[in-house]
Amino acid sequence: MKKLLIALAFVGLGTAANAQTTQIETPSKYTVATNSFWSNWYVQVGVDMTVQNPYQRNLISDGWHEGRSYGVNVAVGKWFTPGLGLRLKAQWENGAFAHAFRNTDHVIYTPDFEKGGYGAIYGDVQFNLSNLFAGYNASRVWNIIAYPRAGVMRNFARNQYTPVLGAGLQNTWKISDAVGVYLDLSYNAASTRAFGFVNENTSDGTRHHGYAVAEIGVNFNLGKTGWDKAVTLDQYNALAAASEAALAKLRAELDNERAENARLRAELAKKPTDTGGSIKVERVVAATTTSVFFDINSTSLNSKKDLINLEAVAAAAKQTGAKLVVTGSADSQTGSSAWNQKLSEGRAQAVADELVRLGVSRDNIEVKAVGGVNEVSPYTLNRRAVVAFK
Repeated sequence: MKKLLIALAFVGLGTAANAQTTQIETPSKYTVATNSFWSNWYVQVGVDMTVQNPYQRNLISDGWHEGRSYGVNVAVGKWFTPGLGLRLKAQWENGAFAHAFRNTDHVIYTPDFEKGGYGAIYGDVQFNLSNLFAGYNASRVWNIIAYPRAGVMRNFARNQYTPVLGAGLQNTWKISDAVGVYLDLSYNAASTRAFGFVNENTSDGTRHHGYAVAEIGVNFNLGKTGWDKAVTLDQYNALAAASEAALAKLRAELDNERAENARLRAELAKKPTDTGGSIKVERVVAATTTSVFFDINSTSLNSKKDLINLEAVAAAAKQTGAKLVVTGSADSQTGSSAWNQKLSEGRAQAVADELVRLGVSRDNIEVKAVGGVNEVSPYTLNRRAVVAFK
């Protein structure tokens, strides 16, 4: 008698999503993969010379050195992209500290020389011009950075605060991945309340209330630094082409099996022949795996292609009664081990829940989580959940 053969084949379908980014990356020299929040932090420590100008004079006038003082700076910052970063900076000018560095004959107009000068806190928006105009290069030694700033200053003599607006240029030189040196030049404009001294001999009517700062120091990078190249357009196209081809093959095979099953059902509906006998039903499941990719720090399904692939998996599993194994993972290059384990568990569970919604019995789904791994390249594609027939 006729043998009923149900052969369902499911092949690995890699979606075209980059696991860390929500858009397709191109092979441009300006394009990099998005790093985690804890990447590209740094701390700076430096010393400076400040030229204060509270005398209603031009900054380059003969009396500029009368406002000269020295101080220290500490800053913490983060680069969100190779070209854009934020920095929080604290500056302390100790006027008494300046005795060792200058001729005290020139301190007539120095604001509160005895009490120490001023303190300030700034917020800087940094633009790495080297990366913005030349593209990111991990081996580049010298970078030039421009920044506008806003902050607040406290004059120790007048015991009051005043807003500050300024701008500057920073030159950095890379010594190693962890350490560099920098030279920072800025000019900061303050209100008339910043200084309590007025030069009564000034007759040209000019009013300049501000200070220029020249700083040199050391830059310490914290944790992971630098940027990884994004998935290129060629890589994306290769993944997409493979996925489309596999999906087309699966659909053709399913169409053929539906046609064969329809023919066999028609034969089963016929009366038994004189020769008797029975119909033997065999079920063969031939399957590999499919991957569902996730965005950075995400456990949410957000790709229509992923949903289509899971519908095909669910249909095959329901028709054959096969068991499924869903294995979640994260990439080992970003995030802590504990966080990656939690992400991989959430990703596996999200895919399992979607399969249940599509009609697969939860009893037929095994959920695993392997944490951070480095199984495929580029590393961002390790942020996924893999569905396999058991």
